[in-house]
Amino acid sequence: MKKLLAVGCLLFLTSTAWAQPYRSGTVYGVYPEGVLVQRNGGSYLIPGQQATFRIGDVSVSWSDLQRGQYIDYRIPQERAVYVPDPYNWEQRYHPRHPHGAPPGQKKKWRNKGRGW
Repeated sequence: MKKLLAVGCLLFLTSTAWAQPYRSGTVYGVYPEGVLVQRNGGSYLIPGQQATFRIGDVSVSWSDLQRGQYIDYRIPQERAVYVPDPYNWEQRYHPRHPHGAPPGQKKKWRNKGRGW
């Protein structure tokens, strides 16, 4: 009876690791809010500081990820936010600057020899 109880406790304590398997997807972009990952026809914004990312068998930080990489990720609690259209989300929250640089930076860079 004690052995059965010990095995049951062991399975209960290790069940949290099995309950959260790695999921796979392609990196759409890396932002301050997290990593935007496309998988199974949908896109999800994954908080970078709370997730674990792997490329193959190597664990990587969310800031080391590049657009287009195929990754495996695991979130401790389901905190991924569904993003219906990643392009529109990116344009709304992180628009590209039409004049080539963030406001006030182009003039500053011109004086430092950047060639603009």
